[in-house]
Amino acid sequence: MTETIGWVGLGKMGLPMAQRLLQAGYPLHVWARNPEQTLTLRKQGARVATDLLELAQRCQTVCTILGDTRDVESVYEKLLPGMQPDSIFIDMTTAAPRMAAALVKLTATRGAQFLDAPVTGGVAGAANGTLTHFVGGDAAVLQRSAALLAQLGQRAVHCGAAGSGYRMKLVNQTMIAGVFLGLAEGLALARSSHFDIRLLNTALSKGTASGMLFDSYAQRMMHGSGDVTFTLGLLRKDLRLAQAEAEFQQHPSPFLKFAVQYLNTACERFGAHAGVQMLSQLEQ
Repeated sequence: MTETIGWVGLGKMGLPMAQRLLQAGYPLHVWARNPEQTLTLRKQGARVATDLLELAQRCQTVCTILGDTRDVESVYEKLLPGMQPDSIFIDMTTAAPRMAAALVKLTATRGAQFLDAPVTGGVAGAANGTLTHFVGGDAAVLQRSAALLAQLGQRAVHCGAAGSGYRMKLVNQTMIAGVFLGLAEGLALARSSHFDIRLLNTALSKGTASGMLFDSYAQRMMHGSGDVTFTLGLLRKDLRLAQAEAEFQQHPSPFLKFAVQYLNTACERFGAHAGVQMLSQLEQ
């Protein structure tokens, strides 16, 4: 591999994704607000940029996966002076669709290209390379990035013009929110019915209530414990974005209004950094 990749965002998803690129042989430059986050990758062969300007100067493709829309806006403003002509910037954050048009214009001022490409598949998918990317932007730019994205996920679905990837991710999050809330309420009912997790698995894991989220979260929700791979605060952030997009499209969603209120209550009780498995503990 000769193409040098820049990476910004070393959280639960970003770190294993960056590691996969190193393992695939890509020269990798990384940057993080907290330098300690870069130590693992440095030991594995990545170079640590002193700032975002240097990162943009040295890399043909820069990937970002950040906390929220404000982080994206801030990081890209700092990347801008170092952007090189014909370089590609791929943002994998779950962000507001309105950001895409602004980032297309921003990168174009330096002769660069932009794709919005948020992901689904969770922390396990990030580690195993089984993510799906929802991609918005020029199809030719996506084609140029196909080999890189193939190292990170099993599918990169072109959803349309810039912003379409962000919007598809909000569709995805709206749907999984319904599953999370249904799981939480169902498992709370199971507890009060004195059903244990083994019986639930036997009864439900092959029926219409089964699925990836049931397999991943049923036991954690039953006990309100286990690994934190997706937080209440992140789910609330995503649903607020979906609610705002629905209102912008003049199709306000009663479900999203309810779900955001539900998440507000959960965050107040357990904290925004608690795992989504705590949803099933809300009424205790």
